[in-house]
Amino acid sequence: MSIRDKITALRTPLLGSRRDPDEQERLLKLFWNRAELKKELARLDAQLHQQRDRLKQQEGATARMAEEHESLEVLLGNPLLGFGALVHFQLRALYKACHVLLEQFGAELRRQQEDKERKRQVVEFHQDRQARVQLAAERLEEAQAALELEEQSLAAMSGELSGLTSFWHYLRRRKLTAQVGAQTAQRDRAQQYLADMQKTKVTVEKEPWPEFLGVGLEGRRAINIAVLAYAQLLYARLAESGLALQSRTARLKSVHEADYGSREECSRRMADIAAALAGVRAQKDLAAEIRTRSELLKHAVSYNDPDDAIPQPGSLPSAFLRRDGGVPIREPNVLADDYWDVGKVLLG
Repeated sequence: MSIRDKITALRTPLLGSRRDPDEQERLLKLFWNRAELKKELARLDAQLHQQRDRLKQQEGATARMAEEHESLEVLLGNPLLGFGALVHFQLRALYKACHVLLEQFGAELRRQQEDKERKRQVVEFHQDRQARVQLAAERLEEAQAALELEEQSLAAMSGELSGLTSFWHYLRRRKLTAQVGAQTAQRDRAQQYLADMQKTKVTVEKEPWPEFLGVGLEGRRAINIAVLAYAQLLYARLAESGLALQSRTARLKSVHEADYGSREECSRRMADIAAALAGVRAQKDLAAEIRTRSELLKHAVSYNDPDDAIPQPGSLPSAFLRRDGGVPIREPNVLADDYWDVGKVLLG
């Protein structure tokens, strides 16, 4: 046996016979399927862990709510503390009512401003389109007149050329034939220009109304100023009774931290809250006062950036005249202190 045969004999058992191509393809598909299954399994495993974490968080929240509910039951069942809890939640209701009023006021102002700006946009677009339609019509008339002149010139040249039939007209006919060709090309360009002008006029006439992109910067600033003025006015109407500060404190603290005095004091406070709630919901004599405060704010506030719609909190004035005039009274910064959650109502 030769050395080559011995090497072949040694390699054959080690390497084995060549696999069938179909079998190799099946093995390759199995390998990729296994890889995809492993990826899907890993994704599902991660999703399972995420759902378990969410479940734990929800269980914790449910347990806290159950504890709070039980604690509240105990609190309301206490003859000495139950009335204080009622005052606390009624103060929170008063605070929420003021926030809802600001939301409704801001939403209405936004709707009005959107209608105003949309109408102005439509009018400006209509005027601009009409001007461009008129310009296109004028260009169309000019193109039509130019085409008629070119066709008349071509007809005259063609008529003259058809009359040059004698042999001595050869040079004249040759020159005129070139002129007819040039005039034909010029007539074709005039026809194309006319077609372009017709297409342009139709395109301009069929232009759709522009998309409304929302209230502009000046509109958003005006709305925010009016909302802040209303927030200040709500504070002013609730400040004398102390309910403005108390309702904000109730919003920030838990019921277990509340102390509103004796049963009689709580009863009087609940009567004050009911009257205040009816007063702020009545919304009487608001427009003039909001307008007055808005004018003062508009000239007093400043903005951190030229594109900002929300004023810099520190720029809000801190003193305002009473309704009956006299010495200005100081008020808190409703924006800095976020009275009535006014920050959620303002437009960015």
